[in-house]
Amino acid sequence: MLSTQELATERVTTLMTPSEKANLEAKARKVGVSVGEYVRRSVDAFDPEDATLLAQLAALTAELDRSNRDAAAALDKALADIELTQKQLRAGAGE
Repeated sequence: MLSTQELATERVTTLMTPSEKANLEAKARKVGVSVGEYVRRSVDAFDPEDATLLAQLAALTAELDRSNRDAAAALDKALADIELTQKQLRAGAGE
């Protein structure tokens, strides 16, 4: 953020698609600031370390999801095996 004594005198030009620009303008409008102010605040808020941590969290989340699906499949198989064993025991007891 700019200090109260510092004036914005430098210009940064960024090319983007029309839809990216419209999205940027809509976001700035939603929070009631200019596009320039929105970009300045976004730059101040961005932390590459946070982005790295978010990527790691996404990878961990994907691994947890895979692990949960594997565990659910193993439980389903175990329940099916138990049911089969119970049927076999009942059939053997009836002989």
